[in-house]
Amino acid sequence: MILTKIEQIDKKRYRIYIEEEFQLLLYVTDIRKHKLEEQMEITPEELEIIYKDIVLRRAKMKAMLLLKSMDYSEKGLRDKLAKLYYPQKAINDALEYVIGYGYIDDQRYARNYVRYKKDTQSRKQIEFTLQQKGVCKEYITIAFDEEYSNENNALVRAIIKKIGSFERIEELTVDEKRKVGAYLYRKGFSSQEIHEYISF
Repeated sequence: MILTKIEQIDKKRYRIYIEEEFQLLLYVTDIRKHKLEEQMEITPEELEIIYKDIVLRRAKMKAMLLLKSMDYSEKGLRDKLAKLYYPQKAINDALEYVIGYGYIDDQRYARNYVRYKKDTQSRKQIEFTLQQKGVCKEYITIAFDEEYSNENNALVRAIIKKIGSFERIEELTVDEKRKVGAYLYRKGFSSQEIHEYISF
């Protein structure tokens, strides 16, 4: 196999292409240590050693470090590692590693997310965000069934955030109430729910 390209990402990191395919993310010190250069021949065994000892080890460590600071969905962690320029194989293998140890669990993630956001966001908002994070519909439904009772708390908090205090509703003009209603509707609350608190 031929090392076809060494592409610099920043001052320290480089993408290494084998047979035109991005396969390794290495630091300049790694390149020097293994005496890598463009158009050199590299055996499958050499490639596997560099991949396992350097690239995969770093991808696993980075995944663990990210999960230590905050919870991620599987898609969220994949996207984060991709933004850090890890090759797809390393991302897949690192995800398999953390999932195998139970560090990532989309069902648990959905449950925790709903529990944390239920008092400040509408059901529609939460559902949209979880879908964007790649959580499947089944897990979202289960999370709502377990953690979500109604939208009253979130709706009241949204009103307070918009106008300062809940009691101010009666002081608003019809036009101001309509604007607040439109704001709440954009936040994902239904017209029926909004009208329970604000009558135009």
